[in-house]
Amino acid sequence: MPSTPFTLEGKIFWQPDFPIAVTRERERFTLPIHIHDFVEIQFVAEGKGFHYIGDERIYVEKGDLFIIPIGTRHVYRPASESPKDELIVYNCLFDPSVPEKLARAYPLPEEALALLSGDGYAFRRYKDAFHEGKACMETLHREYRTALPGYEAAMYARLTELLVCLYRLELNGRQSAPAASRLALAFEYLERRYSEPVTLAEVAAVLPVSASYLQRMMKRVTGQSFTEYVQNLRIRKCCELLRQTAMPVKDIAKQAGYRDAKFFHELFRKKTGQTPREYRNGG
Repeated sequence: MPSTPFTLEGKIFWQPDFPIAVTRERERFTLPIHIHDFVEIQFVAEGKGFHYIGDERIYVEKGDLFIIPIGTRHVYRPASESPKDELIVYNCLFDPSVPEKLARAYPLPEEALALLSGDGYAFRRYKDAFHEGKACMETLHREYRTALPGYEAAMYARLTELLVCLYRLELNGRQSAPAASRLALAFEYLERRYSEPVTLAEVAAVLPVSASYLQRMMKRVTGQSFTEYVQNLRIRKCCELLRQTAMPVKDIAKQAGYRDAKFFHELFRKKTGQTPREYRNGG
């Protein structure tokens, strides 16, 4: 790799009136180490390899998220040239003026915006434990590539969501992460796993906190026990599917994690005051 990196300029990627671009790259050995005049958020979508960044060589794999500030020298390399070691990375790049636009539109915490400045560090790295970053990146890329009417607004909103996701990961990685931040991660985990036989102990171990502490926090914040919260979450998901799809009720129940049809119908009626069929028909 050359000792003097070349500079990638944002203007070659985006339009002057919309300084955001999103790419999905299959990393190879041809791109030399480089710096850029834009901020970049990256998500490793597939494979494994190495990220040469600053003076470091970091092993990367699916689920790694990076914030690359302006002027940071870096490049990715797959583990080998073999197809089995394919390394695919999503890149969201934007002009340094974009965070200011987002801050005017949304009440973003100052610390969330500070993550993009690079003050005091060369880069930030996170693990996308709950697949929030993946969802944001995939949607950003799809909006950018399809460019349907209003895609600019959708991308600004999704980028804001991605910044909030990174900010929460940053807080959770600190020893002094506030309880509310940890509880938010519990809610995100349940959103992803609600259809599985997830337990209080399992979610508590992910954060990590004690099961009794998590139970107390959920009761204090939501007014519900862990079991009540999961039941309400599952029923809410069932309601969405009943209104938005033509799936049979029994399949919806199974998708939400209920194998006992009688129990599901009784619980649904208790929570909504209607049977699943009445709810679907708008009764």
